[in-house]
Amino acid sequence: MTFLLNRNCFLRRRETELQGRNKRPGKSRLFKPVAGTKNSPCTVSGNTIPNKMSTKPKVVKHLVALNLSKLTVPQIIANTKLYVQNMTGNTNFPTPSPALSTVSTQLAKLEASYTVSQTRVKGSVATMRADQKALVILLKALASYVEQVANETPDTAEATIASSGMPLKKPRPHVNKTFSVTLSKDPDTVVLNTKAVKDSSYVYQVTTDATNANSWTNVIISNTAKYTKNGFSSGTRYYFRVAVITKNVQGPWSPVLSVIVP
Repeated sequence: MTFLLNRNCFLRRRETELQGRNKRPGKSRLFKPVAGTKNSPCTVSGNTIPNKMSTKPKVVKHLVALNLSKLTVPQIIANTKLYVQNMTGNTNFPTPSPALSTVSTQLAKLEASYTVSQTRVKGSVATMRADQKALVILLKALASYVEQVANETPDTAEATIASSGMPLKKPRPHVNKTFSVTLSKDPDTVVLNTKAVKDSSYVYQVTTDATNANSWTNVIISNTAKYTKNGFSSGTRYYFRVAVITKNVQGPWSPVLSVIVP
């Protein structure tokens, strides 16, 4: 009977579509009531059969954005140290997969081979690249583990990912790319740059905790749009922002950008 009722519903809807296209209402040639059923809205066990498939609420999945392909080997090394440090003893991640000891072992191999590669000994660069590839595979697997654990509790997923030291992938509104933060070739040095505005000065600020509004401190108030600052600690993530001061009036803060100093 359920099959026949479903067939009735399909034929009735098809007839309605055809009548709508031809705009010639008339007696249905497709729909024939099944014996023992009423010519009423399509129902099965008292429940109306919907005309369209029901939709489930969209579940937002929080993702990690390691951006490993854009990082230098020293940056990968520094980031990995930060992840291992943050996840060691972290109750959010009781059973890291792969094990942190495995990641640390491969990290040590990459550090050693990178040091040797700087001497340009034959074959040293190839060895370093192989160690880098092996560590990248482990980091991607570790990021997947962090995502899986975080998304088990969606309400606290962002905080869980942040506790690992891994950056969270977030949808961002379109903004003009006028502010940039880049690592200098010199150690412990960061280059801050924004779009120059005539007769203006620029206030750059820094923090290691972007969630604390009171933690921001001035790097410099400069008359030039580009500024290079050294003295940052290796293996630490720093957050930066800039505001433009024109005619003694400070404009809004830029989007916050961050880097991990290798």
